[in-house]
Amino acid sequence: MALLKLPPETLIQIFDHVGSSYFRSDLSRLTVCKQWSEFAHTACFRDLYVTQKILRRLLSSPYVESSLRLVKNSVETLDLNLKGFEDWDSIPLSGHDPQAVNVWNGAHGHAVRATWTTELNNDLLYLAAIIQQSRRLRILRIQATSELHPLLRFLERRDYLFLSTICAFLSVSNLTSLDLDLCGTRLIPHQSQERGEGIHVCTSIAALLTTLRRLRLRMRSICADVLRTPQHCTDLKLNEMLINLSLSNESPVTTSAAHATCCGSSTEGFLQLKADMEKQAQVLVAQMAAPKIVRILTHALPRIEMRAFDVLTGRNVALSEGAEWDDEGEVIEDQVSADESEISDLSSDDDE
Repeated sequence: MALLKLPPETLIQIFDHVGSSYFRSDLSRLTVCKQWSEFAHTACFRDLYVTQKILRRLLSSPYVESSLRLVKNSVETLDLNLKGFEDWDSIPLSGHDPQAVNVWNGAHGHAVRATWTTELNNDLLYLAAIIQQSRRLRILRIQATSELHPLLRFLERRDYLFLSTICAFLSVSNLTSLDLDLCGTRLIPHQSQERGEGIHVCTSIAALLTTLRRLRLRMRSICADVLRTPQHCTDLKLNEMLINLSLSNESPVTTSAAHATCCGSSTEGFLQLKADMEKQAQVLVAQMAAPKIVRILTHALPRIEMRAFDVLTGRNVALSEGAEWDDEGEVIEDQVSADESEISDLSSDDDE
């Protein structure tokens, strides 16, 4: 094949340009010949999209060692999409059975999901240990949505990610972009030492600010420490920072909305958390070399409208329904105090 006679560095550029999606859409494209396969596998694993089911199949595969070696040596972007427990057929019940909710909310249902939760976090920790050895990984995205039964809408909301699991992923060096949307689960203290003050996910994230260029966060618990860097840190490369405190669209079956709560505090209200986040964001902006967009997002009643405080301009922006966090939006000329009252009232609807 004439193509394969080109210099290796040229072939790498060609396969990278073709992109991983081309090979993932048809895996037979990986096996044209041995030399082709080497370049194709590297390109295929450059951008890795992983669900909890894909991860389980990967770790159960007889080819797990070679696959994980490719992950370690090739992945530049890791995209994790988690949805909580999905094996609802493991207990044979009809979704229309009036006892089904009681069964899943009962001891047996809790035990089944607890076992699955431990297995999921063990799988994720295994993956984290692999990518910690990667020198190429630059972009990490983790999305964890609420655990939903397809028919039973009244199951108790349940958390399924361990704090230690997320902290393991945050131990990866050389990240330039971090996107954590964990609105579907709080981070569960799994080991006794996690229940103390030694492990705090916000400070783990803040430790990455010296290398990150892009940060997007939404978590059920957060505090201003997530934006706190040593005072001597200046000229940070970080130029995009979006923190969403709204949990308004975290579940398609949720009819009310809530905001994030402050880490480790049962007394600090949402307005104080919002003020602390905005104040620390202003401090962070002064340490950034070339900030492009810095926002703290919330929502307001009565229509659960998305709002964004633009830290660079000091102005508030209204975002349309379904808008991206960084959409331009419409500037609110006069932010009336009633809006903050609405936000305060709405935060009391949190389901935690």
